[in-house]
Amino acid sequence: MSGLILAAVFLKLSRRTNLNGPPLAYYRYPIIGHTWRFLTDCEKLILESREKNGETFSLYIFGQIITVVGKETTHEVLKKDQDFSFREGFRVQVPLHLIFRNSVNPEKNNKIIRDYIIGKLKFLISRLQKNIIEAIDLHIGECVEPKVISNPRKTLADIIAIPVANIIVGEECYMHEDILEAFKDITYSVFLLFIIPPILSFIHPWLHQQFVTIPFRFGWNPVSKHRKVILNRIKPVIGKRLYDKKRLGDAWVAPLDALQCYLDDPEIAPDLDPNHVNYHYIVDAIGGFIFAAMGTTANGATRALYDLVERKQKYWQELYQEAQEINKQCNGNELTSDDIAKMVKLDSFVKETLRLSSGIVGLPHKCISKSSYYTFANGYQIPSGSLVMVNFIDTNNDEELQGQNPTEFYAYRHLERNSPAIKLERNFLSFGGGKHACPGRALAVNEIKVFLHKVMLKYDIKADTEGIQRRKFFGPLASLVKGGIVFENRKEIIN
Repeated sequence: MSGLILAAVFLKLSRRTNLNGPPLAYYRYPIIGHTWRFLTDCEKLILESREKNGETFSLYIFGQIITVVGKETTHEVLKKDQDFSFREGFRVQVPLHLIFRNSVNPEKNNKIIRDYIIGKLKFLISRLQKNIIEAIDLHIGECVEPKVISNPRKTLADIIAIPVANIIVGEECYMHEDILEAFKDITYSVFLLFIIPPILSFIHPWLHQQFVTIPFRFGWNPVSKHRKVILNRIKPVIGKRLYDKKRLGDAWVAPLDALQCYLDDPEIAPDLDPNHVNYHYIVDAIGGFIFAAMGTTANGATRALYDLVERKQKYWQELYQEAQEINKQCNGNELTSDDIAKMVKLDSFVKETLRLSSGIVGLPHKCISKSSYYTFANGYQIPSGSLVMVNFIDTNNDEELQGQNPTEFYAYRHLERNSPAIKLERNFLSFGGGKHACPGRALAVNEIKVFLHKVMLKYDIKADTEGIQRRKFFGPLASLVKGGIVFENRKEIIN
């Protein structure tokens, strides 16, 4: 058996011998390769490999050669979508195509999201802030006496689920308890399933894929119960909408939500007939939307809130003054998209939070070049089918790209460069890049900003007695932040 494993290892390593491949970083133990260090000391591994081998190099992890690209090559990978696919690369780690199997056209779903979010965002702002205020009142509430939120990550998921559900499934059913539970749990359920270490990949990655997908072949799905909830809640809504549209004709006013975007597609809902609607496509498309929206927004809002608490002495007063000024300019009324755009200091603060929480390496892309290999601009070659990962710290730690002290949190770094959080640039990788960059980034950033704006105006916040603790997570993921946060109503009156 050991002989077969060694043969498989040498076969995989020899695949690149005929190519001018990136240097393979040194490792001490055969078969295991860089796996143990990647899981337990990833940052040091990446920094040492970068220093010794240059900005493009390869690692041997869980039986697979992975190419790591640095700041010079990252955007070559992100922009050349005909040669590199994030969808295929992410599928290697998390096979969403098996979980949301009825959403057979992810590109079409992304286009619906992109057109809906970008095209309608200014019309969604009113609902967005009403939902966030509603959610804050529900899950934080009045804090006449200091109130400790011991698990801010959970509370933020509860809060963000409300505006996200409203924007996706609409006014008719977004506040049902089971719907909100689905929105909070889908992302967690998917990731929980795939934390199984891919031990079988030491023989061949295909074996691990076969192992982890066994449950799917027997009809089990980690989000099955949530799919049923979504279907049961949207089905009567869809029936009523189609009936009203048929009855009222041009006088019917279409609701503004993602659900209606799917119903406007004649391939999904032909003939205004509820019996012909592709419900399973809609449910799985919504599931994919939830997976992306909740993970990005809830995590980003949580980290920004922790950063606000941890760096309160340095930044709170300026950010609070900006919030007060904007609040006075709109007379305490609803914020418009222009008002949110004026939150330039807060925007830069949020962008810095996102920059420094992007992890060590990520954004896996699979080489899908029609040729048998791809040649980078630097001359290195990799075979088609290879996995490429982006070295975040090579970009984030670069003084030329980030300015002075790039490893330190500086809230106004991006304000000084006139670079808003939704702008895609070479020095900011949190939303990817190229035409496949995160289509919902404007929605996520606006939700985080509105949430923090409302919190600063209503509460005084500080760390609980145990303080804020940061600790490295398993492997290349960003460090986890934990610790309770104390909320207390502001004593002064805000005009």
